[in-house]
Amino acid sequence: MQEILSSSYIVPLGAFLLAGVTGCFAIWRKVREAELAHDRELRLKEMEHAQRMKELELESLRLGAEGK
Repeated sequence: MQEILSSSYIVPLGAFLLAGVTGCFAIWRKVREAELAHDRELRLKEMEHAQRMKELELESLRLGAEGK
């Protein structure tokens, strides 16, 4: 076991592992930012749709009142 720990392979393997973990965090962050941007876009579209539905309902009520 001591031979493995004092081996010259530990430092390169550690550096490779550190680079891999750092890369994973960077990718995760980009994916998370894209997900949040998509959620914001969907919320905005949902609010616009709700506003349009209210406008259509008011117009429908107005046209129904004019018809009577």
